[in-house]
Amino acid sequence: MQDHLVAQLRRLGDRRDPAQLVQDVQALDRQIDEAERAAVQGVLRLLALQAPVARDLRLTVLILQSTPDLERAGDYARHLSRTPDLTGPEGALALGDLTRMAATLRAASLPGDAALAAQVRALDARVDARFEAATAELIARPGGPDALSAAAWWRSAERLGDHLKNVAVRLETLYA
Repeated sequence: MQDHLVAQLRRLGDRRDPAQLVQDVQALDRQIDEAERAAVQGVLRLLALQAPVARDLRLTVLILQSTPDLERAGDYARHLSRTPDLTGPEGALALGDLTRMAATLRAASLPGDAALAAQVRALDARVDARFEAATAELIARPGGPDALSAAAWWRSAERLGDHLKNVAVRLETLYA
């Protein structure tokens, strides 16, 4: 799931063909959705047949709790693909931070690195600050339909970061 999410975000940074961008990001989102279903089924099968204990059980619960966050992050990446050119340089910086968050989260997940997970939280704070600044600018300088689309883009970016941060916090708790 995380690999597909990183690929989605990297693809969003390539704006050469907007129509193909949307198709590619949607295809990766479908793969994330399929991976979520498979992960949940695998975890439930493991719980039913293996009865994991202690650390294995914590990891199993982490996976069960985190897959919805990763799936929802993929949905938000799909939302970002719909209006990629309305956010200017700050949007590109936020997208870069989100891509780094997803890649760092992937690296933190296995073998389990709490320090890398903490970096994800720090990157989320930067995305949140960019969201707040962009929102304040959009309020101060309303601009019609494009402003509404830009506000929706920023909200999706902020929520995507929050879902990645949720997983990072769980990783920190498990591996601290």
